[in-house]
Amino acid sequence: MLDLLIVKKLTRKGKIAYWIIQLTLDILFIGYLFLFMDYDMDRLAEDGYGIVIGGIVVSLLISAGICLSLWKKPKEEPTSGDH
Repeated sequence: MLDLLIVKKLTRKGKIAYWIIQLTLDILFIGYLFLFMDYDMDRLAEDGYGIVIGGIVVSLLISAGICLSLWKKPKEEPTSGDH
């Protein structure tokens, strides 16, 4: 849901970069949990869902910050017929 708000404000290149960065950070986070924190699927299902949700929200904020700072759509200026 928050993704839709962010994607609306990005250029086409920014949308592609957003999803690539988002998926990369999610994969790195899940890999970190399995490889370095010794989580397995059972432990993740029992008490690790809070950590997963928190990690995904953090990766969303990181990728949104990067993409909005680099690929934000320019504001359209209203056209007036007075000039």
